Amino acid sequence: APFQWAAIFHKEDINFTHGHHDLGWYDSSEKTCKHKLPCKVSCAFCRTPIMDEGRNMILLFPTLINFKSEEDRKNFEPTCHMFYNRRVVDIPDGKPKWTGLNDKSDLIEDSPPELKKRKRAENADA
Repeated sequence: APFQWAAIFHKEDINFTHGHHDLGWYDSSEKTCKHKLPCKVSCAFCRTPIMDEGRNMILLFPTLINFKSEEDRKNFEPTCHMFYNRRVVDIPDGKPKWTGLNDKSDLIEDSPPELKKRKRAENADA
């Protein structure tokens, strides 16, 4: 897929209000449906992918969230682009664009100039 809208956050920041009984797991390394981290999490009935669960983090697909308001939805708007050097289409939106993981790789393309300067300064100090 050319795009993936994903929200990445710490596991302690998520709470399933109706429990985990309707969730299914899949561990691709052992090809098992046991809950073994890291794993893929999906609906146990229709198998729609919901998120990836790691040891400390969650990668959630915001399109599956029923937001109560437009303000709540804005909390999940993209803040940066990761692995931008592998893109299939340019996204000239002025958001930071990283060659890999954010804050752990190089800023490229039309990233905000102040972020590029900060990153160069950090690299010079290292």
